[in-house]
Amino acid sequence: NQLVYVKTEELPPLPEGEYYHHQLLGLMVVDESGQNIGKLEEILETGANDVYVVKSDTGAEILLPAVDGVILNIDIQQRVMQVRPQIWD
Repeated sequence: NQLVYVKTEELPPLPEGEYYHHQLLGLMVVDESGQNIGKLEEILETGANDVYVVKSDTGAEILLPAVDGVILNIDIQQRVMQVRPQIWD
């Protein structure tokens, strides 16, 4: 029941395709065509999968489940996440 702090450079490497939360927060989020959706502001940890909270330039929040088919690509070097938002009729 205590917090443990580790310097970023001392974190163990993760398997390919896995990221620490601090690596994802602040990423620019774009759709498949490259259109800006917003910025990844928060990560909600749920029982099934994480949910990414993306805030648009207008202040609207978009919730994206962190699952294949929605999260298409993450480029940590370029600080961009490409997604396919789910749309319900």
